[in-house]
Amino acid sequence: MHARMKILLHSIMQQGTWRQVVRMSVSLVLSGIVAAMIHLDEPVWALITSVIVITQTRLTQTLSTGREQIVGTLIGAAAGMSAIALEQWYGFSLFVVFWVMLMPLAVLVALRPKMRVAIVTLMVVLLFPSSGAPFSRPLQRIASIMTGVVVSFAVSFFVLRNEARREVLTNSASLLRRLADLVSCALHQHPDYDALATADVMCRTLLQDINDGVQEAEVEHPGTLARHDPLVARLPGLLRRVRADAIFIARAAVEGETARTGDMLEHERDMLAQILGQMADRCDALAASRRGHAPADEGMRDIVDRLERQAGEHWTPVMRFALGLLHADMRLAVCNIWSDGQTDESPFPPAGDPVLAEVSFGPPGASVPVKR
Repeated sequence: MHARMKILLHSIMQQGTWRQVVRMSVSLVLSGIVAAMIHLDEPVWALITSVIVITQTRLTQTLSTGREQIVGTLIGAAAGMSAIALEQWYGFSLFVVFWVMLMPLAVLVALRPKMRVAIVTLMVVLLFPSSGAPFSRPLQRIASIMTGVVVSFAVSFFVLRNEARREVLTNSASLLRRLADLVSCALHQHPDYDALATADVMCRTLLQDINDGVQEAEVEHPGTLARHDPLVARLPGLLRRVRADAIFIARAAVEGETARTGDMLEHERDMLAQILGQMADRCDALAASRRGHAPADEGMRDIVDRLERQAGEHWTPVMRFALGLLHADMRLAVCNIWSDGQTDESPFPPAGDPVLAEVSFGPPGASVPVKR
């Protein structure tokens, strides 16, 4: 039991769950304090809204949920006030006006499911008992909901916010290690298709996480991310290219393109796995350091030199082309990762690269010359 509790606590600390607990607690306390300070009659709605919004783990999700809460609340409040007007001025029963207003909102929610809070607001305004003037109910409850949204926004921005840069770099390190596994699995004479497919699923999931992290960073630095943190802005594109090259190699290997390469498979496999591992370690080191305080760039020149040694005649033309693309894109990624994105390195292979020497782009319909 003690061991299980220790594992649970370790998992909570590693995943940042404690941060979310603190943020939710602070949001609830502040929502209650603000609601009391502005003398809201029903502060409980501020607390409920605060919980709904602050449970989102990402800043982008918080903004999206908060926006939906605001728009849905305004629509639901407008419907609720219209229903109260029909009840007070024309004598319709509460049951009738509720269903009259519910129908268009139901159509809206069917078309835009994220607007479901409009129906909730209509119910809150009309069906929950309250005292005071009829039109004070929607106004008080709208004010309570808005208070919860605003406080949640403030807490999400300023209280223990997850740093998007660290998240992007950590996920990039994990992706590079999965790509090392994928390439190692592919560069065998008889690669396992199921293992390759499983590795690619993990790579795609991590790449999506990286994209989400970059969106988070763009919210933190609107319009200035490329200047403020160029590595984070470039990493998704760089890693997407490396993954595409690795998949190209894996598909070629499954089709038998590695069957005649002999012992050179092991050398290439070990070299690529080692370099991808070094890239992952560098991303972890960057994640552990502050922006602008990157670790020393020892070893970059050696890695680039190793990647410039192109595959020789022992490879089939297809695999030689695929490996050339992977080497070129890995060189570009290495230059960016080791310079923290401060590089003008071209994304294309150098002019003397065997890939360009063997493949040329002629006019439409022309054959592509490949040495054999």
